[in-house]
Amino acid sequence: MSANIVIGGFWGDEGKGVVSAWEAFRTASLGVFRGCGGANPEHGMFIDDHYVKVNQLPLGFILRECMIGLGPGTAVDPVKFLYEVKRFHLTPEKVRVDPRCPIITAANIADEQANSNMKAIGSTFSGTGIAMAHAALRIAPIAEDIHELQPYLDDVPALANKLAEKGAINLEGTQGTFLSRYHGEYPNVTSVDVTAPSVAAGVGLNFRAVKDVIVAVKALPTREGSGPLGDVEEFTPEEMKRLGIEEYSSIVDLETGEHQIRRKAKSIDDALLKRIIMLNGANKLALTFAEQYDPEVQGITKWSGLTNKVRELIERIEDATNVEVSLVNTGKEFDCIASKQDDLPAVSDALKRRLRSFIE
Repeated sequence: MSANIVIGGFWGDEGKGVVSAWEAFRTASLGVFRGCGGANPEHGMFIDDHYVKVNQLPLGFILRECMIGLGPGTAVDPVKFLYEVKRFHLTPEKVRVDPRCPIITAANIADEQANSNMKAIGSTFSGTGIAMAHAALRIAPIAEDIHELQPYLDDVPALANKLAEKGAINLEGTQGTFLSRYHGEYPNVTSVDVTAPSVAAGVGLNFRAVKDVIVAVKALPTREGSGPLGDVEEFTPEEMKRLGIEEYSSIVDLETGEHQIRRKAKSIDDALLKRIIMLNGANKLALTFAEQYDPEVQGITKWSGLTNKVRELIERIEDATNVEVSLVNTGKEFDCIASKQDDLPAVSDALKRRLRSFIE
C-alpha cells in the first residue's frame, strides 16, 4: 500500500494544492482525496499565466486517469461542487463523494458572514465552520440527502484503500497546521484539525498505507487575518510592494469589496517548523514560493540550477529539522518545480493540452 499526504505548513496559502497535484503526477497516482475542511480553501495554479482554482475539489483533477474523492470528513457545498464539476468537464466516473459528508447550506454561509467573530479571524465565510458545528450537533444534512449529488456518491474509504493497494494515491490537506483547531492559536483557527492524521482519518485511509507525509513550507510564510507569525520580523505592506512580493488575499472584505494584502514573515521560525513536523509526522518538506525569497530562482526546474541563496536556506532548514527538503517550487506555473529526483517525468504535451483546456 502506498499513500502520500500533503499538508500545509504554518498558516496556509503555501501552494499545497500544486505540490499535491505534482506529487500525484510524479507518482502516477490512481486517486487524490480530500479528508477535512470544506469549501474554504482556494487551491489554484497558473496555466500560461491564467489562474485556475478550485475550492471544493483537490487539484489532482487535472490528471485524466486520476480518481478524485471527498472523504466523509470533508464538508461539501453542493453549489461549488457542481460548478467545479461542470467547469472542468468532470464525470461521476471520475469524482466520488462519500454519502456521509456534511453539507454546507446557503444559511450556513449567511450566518458566518453575519458573525463578528468570523470576521475578526479572517474567515473565508465558506459556511464550513457552521456546517461542521451542525454536524457535531447531528442536525446537518449529509451528502446522501442531496438529490443532485446522488450520481457521485460512493464509499470513499473503501475506494481509497482499494486504490492504495493497487498503486499510489495522494491525500491533499487544507489550510495550514497552525490553523488547526487543536494546534493553532485559538480562536484564530479553522473549525477542524488539519494535520496528517486527521486528513487520513477524514478519508478513511488505513494509516498503515501512508508512505510519505510532505509538508509544504513557504519560504516567506504568510497569514490571513489576525494572530502571530512566530518569533520573526514581519514585512510592512510598503516593503512587500517595493520588493514586488505582495500577495493579495482570496478573501474579499465584505464592507469594502477589496482584497487585502496577506501578512508576510521575513523568515521561517525554526522552532515552529519543528513543531509542525512533529505534529504531522513529516518525513519530507516542499519549499514553496522560493522565487519570492530569491527572484533569481524564478522558473528553475533542475535541482542543479538552484541558486546559492536558496541552497543555503534549504541547508538551514534541513539542519534545523533533520528532515529533507525534497522539492522546491520556483514559480507560478505548474511545472516550475525542482526536485532532488532530477529524473522526473516531463510534463507531456497531452497534459499541457489538458491543462490549457481548463482556461476560460
